[in-house]
Amino acid sequence: MAATISVLGGGISGLSAAWYLSQRLPPTVKVQLIEGSSRLGGWVRSEIRQAGGASFLAEKGPRTLRTGSSREALAVLELVDDLDLRSQVVAVSKMSAAARNRYIYFNGELNCMPSGLASLLTGLPPAVRCLPRGIFHDLITPKNTPEGSTDESVHSFVSRRFGEEVDDNLASAVMHGIYAADTKELSARALLYPFWLADHTGKTGVIRGLRRVAKLSRANSARFSVRDSMERQDNESRRAKAPEFWEMIDEASMYSFRNGMQTLTEGLVSKLRLRPNVEIIAGQAVTKIQQGTDGMAEVVLADGQILSANHIINTLPLHCLRDILGDVRPSSLVENTPYADVAVVNVTYLAKQIEPVDGFGYLVPRASAGDSKALGVVFDSRALPAQDGDAGISRLTVMLGGPRFKSIFGDPDSVSSTVLEDAALETIRNQLGIQMAPADVDATLGRRCIPSYTVGYVDRLKNMHEWVKSQLNGRMSVAGAAYGGPAVPQCILNTRDLVNRHLNLDALDTPQNVTGLEEIISNFEYIK
Repeated sequence: MAATISVLGGGISGLSAAWYLSQRLPPTVKVQLIEGSSRLGGWVRSEIRQAGGASFLAEKGPRTLRTGSSREALAVLELVDDLDLRSQVVAVSKMSAAARNRYIYFNGELNCMPSGLASLLTGLPPAVRCLPRGIFHDLITPKNTPEGSTDESVHSFVSRRFGEEVDDNLASAVMHGIYAADTKELSARALLYPFWLADHTGKTGVIRGLRRVAKLSRANSARFSVRDSMERQDNESRRAKAPEFWEMIDEASMYSFRNGMQTLTEGLVSKLRLRPNVEIIAGQAVTKIQQGTDGMAEVVLADGQILSANHIINTLPLHCLRDILGDVRPSSLVENTPYADVAVVNVTYLAKQIEPVDGFGYLVPRASAGDSKALGVVFDSRALPAQDGDAGISRLTVMLGGPRFKSIFGDPDSVSSTVLEDAALETIRNQLGIQMAPADVDATLGRRCIPSYTVGYVDRLKNMHEWVKSQLNGRMSVAGAAYGGPAVPQCILNTRDLVNRHLNLDALDTPQNVTGLEEIISNFEYIK
């Protein structure tokens, strides 16, 4: 009987896992990609809308990707290269206002964040004036790490070392933008690991301790020297074949695609449909995973089908994983990971550059939460004008909800689009002073869309590693936004590492005993 690997979930993690498997496996090994909804792509969703005689893009999920030399950034760029999507990339120059100007909404005004030493010489805006004081506070404050602590909240950590203002004005805004969550709940160990490590392993505070952490990081990286060397060689080969593309990327701070981020997921789907050993099953939810009598893994579908698999790569969100375990007790990570509800409201005006400032957009910190229903606003047309073509429009995206969704809007399952759209327009009028009527307003609710890495996350992740090893006779791995980072680049890199570095695809008859969390957990270890 031919071997089969089943990939559960058709979001960016599931699609990329299926892609890397299809590249490595022979035609005799089947890859099944199973998605419960009729649509593939997960939270990556781009729509082309029309109003007032104009056609324009509305991003409903992630909207940009970072460039750089990190493994995460290069993993996505190399995937773009493999999918032949280079000609569809639109880049943001490092010198553009969108790359240099990012704002914090504070005391009723937009405060531009410093982008370098030069901006420090022109004076700090009110929201940022706490930062020099915070650095000085860390330098003069003796070590005050809680005895026996293995984690604490971002709010507790930042306040303890840099002062509460730094969290209220700055850190809370950043975490709103990434996780749509409250720093009083988020894990400092998971999300600020170099700083947390500097505090826990040093004797003189965080700033001075970072030097030691840099040495530890270099020692840790040495373990992967062979891997890193091979990846550099691969990247150099790619650069030689498509020099113009890579030169453009080198000059860019971020990028997307002319028709939005869905170009990436559609590219994956199109290529996978051409692979003879890939079967895509959409519109069929998984209701249970179990071990078969023959020792193989089994996937039970909503229509009653039972699919046998040599191995499962489970990319489902944790709350969905909980629902398909049957009588199996889930791990603490599955039971104790909340997800944020975020409403994305796309607003389009039939006029160019109507924002009062030029830049990428702004975030709202805790200090301004009483004056705002929004987490932040992205100036889409300023950030990626190439997506507008010749249209004389301004696109903005207002992000609502997150940690205060229920207190502001009530039950996410009951809130109307009109309420969300009105809140977005109120935000734009009050915070940006834009009074003109928009041509188009469209709200999309992301129900439980971003996992929150709350206090204790790293220990729960290690527990999850042991729990996955004990399931299905070692025939399941996990991947996705709940493990090691929710951003698109992290999801793609983690699935690539799982398939290319950890699974033994030449021995699928035997249990793999690979969880997919090995390398992620190693990032939270250090050499003394």
